[in-house]
Amino acid sequence: MANYDEWNEAIAEYFVKNLPSGSTVYLSVDDETLMDIGTQFAQSETDNTNWVEDFKKAVQTKYTYKNTVFLPLSFDIQSDNIPNSVAFLAAMVLAAHYMVGEEDEGELISSKAYFKRLRQVFGISDGKDGRPDKLKPPGREVPSWEKWNRWLIGNGWLYSAEQGEGGYNKYINYPLSQALLREADQQVLELRFRESESQGELSRFSDKDTINSWVRKQHFASKHLRELIHESDFRRYEAVTDAVFEVFYSIDWDQNPESNGGGKPIKRRMKAELYRVEDFIMGDIKYHLYPRQPKQFSGETLHVVQNGTDHLLRVERNGWFMPLFPVNPSGGLYYEVKGHPQIRELVLPERNFWILVPDSDNETSGVFASWKKPALGEYFILLCRKEYVYQMMQFRQQDLIRWDDDYSIDKEWVEFQGCMINTLSWEDIKSDYPDLYEALKPRISATISLQGGLRVPNQSGWLEGYLPKITIFAFDDSISLKLVNNSTPDEVIMDEIVKTNKPMSIPSLEPGVYLFEAHSSGRIVARRSIQILLWDSLDSPQPKQPFDVNIGTCTMQGAFLTNSETT
Repeated sequence: MANYDEWNEAIAEYFVKNLPSGSTVYLSVDDETLMDIGTQFAQSETDNTNWVEDFKKAVQTKYTYKNTVFLPLSFDIQSDNIPNSVAFLAAMVLAAHYMVGEEDEGELISSKAYFKRLRQVFGISDGKDGRPDKLKPPGREVPSWEKWNRWLIGNGWLYSAEQGEGGYNKYINYPLSQALLREADQQVLELRFRESESQGELSRFSDKDTINSWVRKQHFASKHLRELIHESDFRRYEAVTDAVFEVFYSIDWDQNPESNGGGKPIKRRMKAELYRVEDFIMGDIKYHLYPRQPKQFSGETLHVVQNGTDHLLRVERNGWFMPLFPVNPSGGLYYEVKGHPQIRELVLPERNFWILVPDSDNETSGVFASWKKPALGEYFILLCRKEYVYQMMQFRQQDLIRWDDDYSIDKEWVEFQGCMINTLSWEDIKSDYPDLYEALKPRISATISLQGGLRVPNQSGWLEGYLPKITIFAFDDSISLKLVNNSTPDEVIMDEIVKTNKPMSIPSLEPGVYLFEAHSSGRIVARRSIQILLWDSLDSPQPKQPFDVNIGTCTMQGAFLTNSETT
């Protein structure tokens, strides 16, 4: 059995390890996640511990006594600065995952149903309903959520847990907002995916945009699932589509879905994206296989096998391995993976188009990849099959998008270079290619961009005294911008109306972590954190590549000259 502190650290690391800076974190804990996390505690590969029950027991041992939950007034931090409230909050989210259809009956019923599930997770059997006595008054757990949120901001990520707008669900909205796809939702989606694959509607290698477009056309009985699929909040939309895609790519097509019981972790696949490199002298453009790091990656030595040749996966940045060999952008490719007990394949999904954005860590490199959706005001490349060209022309005629140039790669593919979205008004637009429409349609109304200054790439921050300019890209002429210090969020440094699409200076700031929030019509429409570093905090990381140069009988590595005959 793992104790509470071990679970607390493991859960926090599971959701943030290798996560790129600026990513939004959802503490979406369910049975499958706990089984995934629990495998690191296993004594052997044949360990059959039910890690879901082990987690519940650890939380109950820590916080449940005589049929009630004893929540401390404040939580401390562990030795590695992780808040020790994470596993407690995870238990609250687990209760939300266990709600099956009960949110369809209105807020009051939903609130009662949630606390019924919460009591089950904490092992409370006092015969009462509603919020446990020691969690009263309502909102007593809020400081724990706020501490978790500040910890995320302080480490370069964005939080997603927030209270509701009032009523019975004001405070339970924190855990409810984290439970993106509940257990029943995942089961329904898997069955639908299996049916569509057997009928030829979807391929086993379908990409996320195809899956997203297909799912949005379906009707689901669950109100919760329907609302998730048609999520309008930009902060949740991408998280929901990622979660749906994860269900699809976690399917073991050769296994009966009903035979995967017992709480055992299921087969996993790694997913790859596309990395574009252009030779500006020769004019050649190549697209390389760009593997994502899985959540389970803990530094194992992994190899990808291509035509009998092993390719070592080396870490490039958080969330990504170094690009590998050139591939056909059509995708539908899979490769054997060696070195991980669960991961067996690396898959490049089938695609009819790719959206490629510049490297945010080095925008002058000329490198583009499918890291994320383009932000407002950001140029990108659309690589698509030629049958999509007419649709792109229609989008341009409707003033939805513009681009600088288009370039035929070969007989099948064309690049639209220097693309930028022109407007938010994409509603009621008819499209022959809904997958492209859904991918290009903007889900955000503003973007906070930081440019210039003296940035420290490996530490995701800027040096004191050399801060970047800030630009709020939006289609409105002005917007409300708020700036707070993450360590003292109640103290507002800046809160004023600013002009959009125009660079402006950031107030002089002491070293620390700060959060910008853009507001429009009373709603948060964009967030961006910034870390200010002392010069003394600079480090000198070792180069990720040796860049060997052979010189006769010697090999030169930077400033080191070694005899190649003796090495």
